[in-house]
Amino acid sequence: MARTLTLMFRRDPSKDRLEEKIPFEGYKILWPDGTPAELAIDALCKHGQRLLGLGKYLQGCTEKMIDMKFYPLSGKDAPLTRLPGHRVRRFYLHKQNNDGRVHFFDGTPTSVVTQIGRDEIEVVEWLGLDTMKENEIQWFDLAATPSEADFRNNDVSASEVVPMDEVQSYPKATWDKTLAESSWNRR
Repeated sequence: MARTLTLMFRRDPSKDRLEEKIPFEGYKILWPDGTPAELAIDALCKHGQRLLGLGKYLQGCTEKMIDMKFYPLSGKDAPLTRLPGHRVRRFYLHKQNNDGRVHFFDGTPTSVVTQIGRDEIEVVEWLGLDTMKENEIQWFDLAATPSEADFRNNDVSASEVVPMDEVQSYPKATWDKTLAESSWNRR
């Protein structure tokens, strides 16, 4: 069963840097309500940008709200999660002490390290780091797409009139499910 985390990524060139000859683009990471998310990560390499649809994929925007779907797997050889319209990549999380480092499929460590007690509890729980044992590895597929909960870019002038009998009631609306599954309703 997938766990969804919704975050806003706002481009911040002041955090751009080069680490071991790898260029990183800086971002302010925010909750959907605009409050800063307390995370140790503030920049992404080209692979992270591509997966999340950021970097050159922002298409002239300075920020993007992203739904990130975490699919825990039974192991490395589990079938790849396929979701139309989503970029999906396989990773694993390795827990050591209170840290969880994300690794690429081939074992290469990423710069993404989540720490219990430092990073937002919603992120720690989304990864499942709080339930892992020492030195445990959790394989997962990560899918990302622009958030359906991002209503900021709706063009009211382009909306069309829909007959009342075709209007879905509140509980059946697609965005209702998105909001219920995402981190939009934070504690």
